[in-house]
Amino acid sequence: MIVIKFVNTILKSAAVIMILTLISSPLHAQVKERVVNQVKESTASKAERTVDQTIEAVGDGIINGVKGVFKKKDKAEKGSKNESGTDSTTMDTNGSDWSNGDMASSGMRPQETAELSKYTKFSFIQGEEILAYDDFMQDNVGDLPASWVTTGSAEIVNFDNIEGNWVWFNKTSGNFVPEYLTDFPDNFTIEFDLMYDFAFGTFSSSRNLMLVFTDIANPESKLDWNGNGDYFNLQKLSDNYFGIKFTGNSHDGGPYVIAQKAVHTEKGLNFKNNFDAGHIINAEGANKPIHVSIARMGRRVQVFVEEEKVLDLTTAFQNDVKLSSARFFVANSTENDNYYLSNIRYAVGKPDTRSKLLESGTFTTSAITFNSGSAEIKPESYAILKEIADALKFESGKSVSIIGHTDSDGSADLNQRLSEERAAAVMTALQTEFGVSNTMETSGKGASDPIAENNTPTGKANNRRVEFVLQ
Repeated sequence: MIVIKFVNTILKSAAVIMILTLISSPLHAQVKERVVNQVKESTASKAERTVDQTIEAVGDGIINGVKGVFKKKDKAEKGSKNESGTDSTTMDTNGSDWSNGDMASSGMRPQETAELSKYTKFSFIQGEEILAYDDFMQDNVGDLPASWVTTGSAEIVNFDNIEGNWVWFNKTSGNFVPEYLTDFPDNFTIEFDLMYDFAFGTFSSSRNLMLVFTDIANPESKLDWNGNGDYFNLQKLSDNYFGIKFTGNSHDGGPYVIAQKAVHTEKGLNFKNNFDAGHIINAEGANKPIHVSIARMGRRVQVFVEEEKVLDLTTAFQNDVKLSSARFFVANSTENDNYYLSNIRYAVGKPDTRSKLLESGTFTTSAITFNSGSAEIKPESYAILKEIADALKFESGKSVSIIGHTDSDGSADLNQRLSEERAAAVMTALQTEFGVSNTMETSGKGASDPIAENNTPTGKANNRRVEFVLQ
């Protein structure tokens, strides 16, 4: 064993010297891909090696430095999968309430009130009942999402410095149909997190990701449909469909966020609406998650990117159109075109905050969301917090109890503490951001009082909630 460790040490040292030699060589550009692949292989095999920890740490530092030489500034690095098939950048709990380094921290982080304040004009409120939630944590890294039907290519990846699993779309053209996005009512919300990484300044004929709602009879049909450019209308997907497209192309005046409507029974109703998104999709924003929020209210559709309303269409759908499914259409024409997608949330029912809290005395919501393993409130929770604050101000003489709940990922002690800290963070936000003067007390129940199963992403998302009791 000592001999093996010694040989491994020598080999690793030699590898480091070789890499350093390659960096100084004029031919370093030719070996870029080889070095990056070698680094990935080195990362994936760490669990199997018994090389001395000090030497391995030094070697890894050098290798990571080499990797940094070849990457763009702030480029996120995809993670690796360990022997057990789990994400190597996720804690053993492998869940939504605890991930990455959050479990090692205290859980509670100072509330970023400045971030919350950015959302003062954010009117989007999540649907009350979560019908589907997908963070891809149940899928293996390197695989396609198990619940998707597709003709294109994609795979699950993770990153060293960004939490969660993501679907990675590289050079591909195809339709991706999540089986759980189906049978939409007249009113619903869909949200997801999106990242992009393009070689800005270089030509690509297509850098497009589009979410398409359709009344197609069979959601798994027309998987060869092409939604690019004029084909969106020329290639009939169904009688009625509506697309929200993100495009990183600049040769046509973009980048844009685009709304497109197709009515094949009366083509005069078709339209296309471009929103100039150069301040959203640009080189500085590469590899940084942006939150997309979509609300359908009858015929009307509103689209928000972060806190900004980018599209508001009053006639996105014709009367009596029954949407049967949704799909992502992705068309990336080069190896430098990348989209990443995660945290899809499909919900129904607009919360009737005022009547529920004031008339029944209780209100429970999963629309107040937090960073994983943290009591830091996500800024997209602003609108629901404002509604709760307005209801409480109407009964300012009454006291209110705020109770936090978590899913079952992580230990009971950690979840108990996290639920208490999240309830306290909500109280602080109501007081400091919205001027609520009611007497408030906070507590937490951890994962002890679930309202749904804890063995699916959707069930866990429903269990992560905040309860208000007016007294």
